[in-house]
Amino acid sequence: MRWKSLLGSSVLALSCSSVTAQELSVAALGKLTLSYASVKAVQQLPASPVPAEVTVEPGNTFYLSVPETIQQRHWLVADGSTVTAGQPLILLQGAGIHHFHMQFEAAEEAFNLAQNRYEHNRKLHANGTIGAEVWSQISMQYHDAKLKFEHMHHFMELLQEAPEGSLLKAPMAGILRYGDNSQPLPDGGLLLGLVPAEDIRLHVNLPLAIAHDTVSVNTGSCQLSLTRRDNFAQGGFVSAWTETVPANCGLTTGQQLQVIPLRQVQALEVPKQSVYSWGTGTQVLRHQGDKLLPTTVTILGVNGNDYLLQPLTELQNSEVLSESVAAAKGMLLGLGGE
Repeated sequence: MRWKSLLGSSVLALSCSSVTAQELSVAALGKLTLSYASVKAVQQLPASPVPAEVTVEPGNTFYLSVPETIQQRHWLVADGSTVTAGQPLILLQGAGIHHFHMQFEAAEEAFNLAQNRYEHNRKLHANGTIGAEVWSQISMQYHDAKLKFEHMHHFMELLQEAPEGSLLKAPMAGILRYGDNSQPLPDGGLLLGLVPAEDIRLHVNLPLAIAHDTVSVNTGSCQLSLTRRDNFAQGGFVSAWTETVPANCGLTTGQQLQVIPLRQVQALEVPKQSVYSWGTGTQVLRHQGDKLLPTTVTILGVNGNDYLLQPLTELQNSEVLSESVAAAKGMLLGLGGE
């Protein structure tokens, strides 16, 4: 019984001695191979990959509808192509396009008549020759005719006559979207959409745990900053949008991919092999002159073969032991070298 008590006391003494160890002489490591790694300051912490989509924010697409039923349309550029303002996009054919020209001429004539009547009677209304009710009807007819004419005129400005029909030009630069082309397009139907290149962004659903401090995402080919995130969650995720996707990212509109969220942190990066367990915590051996100083650290995360540590003033702009760490730990424990 006394022997067991003595053994327990010896183990306790060894444990207490090891926990209170303060430093280790480099010379004490003898012929061991020693290497050191610089402690790096990092500003971002990578998280687990999340799904993302190359798309456009709702409401940022310019849509063009047709004022008359179009029976035939032959696209001159592929869906998803980047086009310039004024570039011919489509050849419109069929009776509908002929009817549109006739309707435009009729709308123009009706507008001219209504405008002349409006200008003539405005003076009469001002001096009280005609009553308010008559003037109200004249004004309403004028504004209705103007609205219809301007609507058709905007579409007419985009048309260019061709031997086979009418060519429609792009009203603005952007990425062309036109979808299904198999059925005749009725009056008022959406002919195409144009997405400004600067509105092509990555849409990401971030887990709540990292949504607040995620500042950018890494696609593998480029890093994009987050510019907007929703202030409410759906199913444990927060919807966020990046800055404009540049051409050098090599991404295509509609593409789905995995991206790595980058969280804004203040951390120090060291090789994994530099970190060892000590009691209930972890330490590194900081190199200072001819000494190695055990320094307790807190691990924040992992970045490949490195650990990210909570910042410590004494570790900044320093270096830590990265080879023969286990042997050095053994010496701290009083077990001797390897």
